[in-house]
Amino acid sequence: MPKAKLFDKKEVLQQAMMLFWERGYYHTSVQDLVDRLGISRSSLYDTYGGKQQLFYSAFELYLSSNREGLINFLSAQNDVKAGLRKAFMQLVTDDFEDPDCKGCFIVNTSTELLPLDDKLMKEISAHKQLMESILHDFLQKGVQAGQITKDKDIQTLSRVLYVTMSGLRVTGKTRPDPEETMAAVDTVMMLLD
Repeated sequence: MPKAKLFDKKEVLQQAMMLFWERGYYHTSVQDLVDRLGISRSSLYDTYGGKQQLFYSAFELYLSSNREGLINFLSAQNDVKAGLRKAFMQLVTDDFEDPDCKGCFIVNTSTELLPLDDKLMKEISAHKQLMESILHDFLQKGVQAGQITKDKDIQTLSRVLYVTMSGLRVTGKTRPDPEETMAAVDTVMMLLD
C-alpha cells in the first residue's frame, strides 16, 4: 500500500515559490528545498517531479497570483489615474519594506534564466501580454469615463505602464527612496493627462 502524503501540496508550492524568489533557480539546491519545505527528497521527486518541475510550478503560481492581484486591485478602483498611482505606490512600498529585497520573481527569473529556457520565455511573454491587456482595459475604462482623453494611444500607454512597473521592481531590490521613486512615477503618470 502506498504511503499517504502528509503535507499540504499547495502550502509546499507556496514555500517553494518564496525560496526560489529569494534565492533564484541556480542558488537553490535540492537540499535547500528539502530543508525549507520540510519534505523528503523522495516526496519532492514523487510529487513535483524534481527541482526544475517544482520551479516551473512555483513560477506559474507567482504569475497567476501577480495577474489576479492586479486585476483585483484595479477592479476596486473608480478613478483610473488615482488607482494606477495607488498600484505604483503599493509596488514601491512593498519593495521598500521587503527585508529580503527580493524584487520581482518574474524580473529575477528573466535575468537569471532567459533567453536559454524556451518554456519560461513563452510564459513570461504571455504574462507580459496579459498584464498589458489588463492595463489597457483599465485605461479604456478611464477613456470611457472621461478621465483620460480619447486622443491618447492607450495601447502604447499600457506598455509604458508595464515597463515602468517592471523597472520599479528591478530598482526596488536596491531599496531606493520611496519619495524619489514616486516622483519618477508621477512623471510617467503625466502621460495620462
